[in-house]
Amino acid sequence: MPVGIEERMAHATGLKSRKEMEVRYYGLNHFGWWTDIRDHAGNDLMPQIKEHVAKYGYSLKEELGEHESQHTDPSWMHTFAKAREVYAVDPDTLPNTYLKYYLYSQDEVEHADPEYTRANEVMNGREKHVFGECEKIAQAGTAKDTSLEVDEHASYIVDLARAIAYNTHERMLLIVENNGALSNFEPTAMVEVPCIVGKNGPEPLVQGQIPRFQKGLMEQQVAVEKLVVEAWEEHSYQKLWQALTLSKIIPNARVAKQILDDLIEVNRDFWPELK
Repeated sequence: MPVGIEERMAHATGLKSRKEMEVRYYGLNHFGWWTDIRDHAGNDLMPQIKEHVAKYGYSLKEELGEHESQHTDPSWMHTFAKAREVYAVDPDTLPNTYLKYYLYSQDEVEHADPEYTRANEVMNGREKHVFGECEKIAQAGTAKDTSLEVDEHASYIVDLARAIAYNTHERMLLIVENNGALSNFEPTAMVEVPCIVGKNGPEPLVQGQIPRFQKGLMEQQVAVEKLVVEAWEEHSYQKLWQALTLSKIIPNARVAKQILDDLIEVNRDFWPELK
């Protein structure tokens, strides 16, 4: 979710919280760009944030020492730093960190350890800690002295629930059907844009036309998603192969077919039979 990156942006500009910023943003799930960021007084924060990202990515200066991974998974430290290269592709905007997989996929493969994946890191790190602390709380019957902390993602969910329950009309980034929010993009695509949230749910704020570079990337990814859905509905091996071939993280159709055949084997009990 973009809120984690926004906390880093706020910190880099001397603000206490992302809630002190108002943003314009567009994209898909984990696949988007900020186009405008201001404080509540209307001051433009983009130049300051861009200067920081050009030097450090989304890493914060205090994390750049030898103990940088003490409180953050190593893969995330790499991701925050990699944002510097992702940003360089289009310095008019600020990118979501997950774009590294689409723009620098070969780098990510070379950096990855097949014997200790991101999933292993999560299971041995965050998951082990959270589950362990929850077990302690359950046994003790109290959350007193727990090491669990409320992060920006947890507070975001509470803010969303409050906005709906109490009709606060808070401005939040949400994934909604496009339907004109991005005027030159697929109307039925699920896009992530700023919305005003109240008891009637999200009301998307129009972001206008998006540039050709981002539009091309997003259209390709939406085509992948829609082909996957059609493949499920039609039990189509061909369409699922096409979907994987079209994905920007897969190098060619031959590799896509190899991946698909492996996926079919391991998911045989859960997937429909593909024809």
